[in-house]
Amino acid sequence: MISVPDLISLVQEKLPNAEVNVLDKTGMMDHFIIHVTASQFETMNLMDRHRTVQEALNPAMQDGRLHAVEIKTATP
Repeated sequence: MISVPDLISLVQEKLPNAEVNVLDKTGMMDHFIIHVTASQFETMNLMDRHRTVQEALNPAMQDGRLHAVEIKTATP
């Protein structure tokens, strides 16, 4: 399990000025919907945006704290 503040921190380490909103999808603290709005996304296509967020979340995925995540991205 991972906390919402920990997820936000992981994303903001990779994207420092991002606005990150997290919803616990199942109430079990392992399936989340993450909305990330970042100016860094302006030059990226959708796949690159998602890859960037996935890279930020990779440590939690690898150690089992995070099981599944639905990623939504936007620019400001």
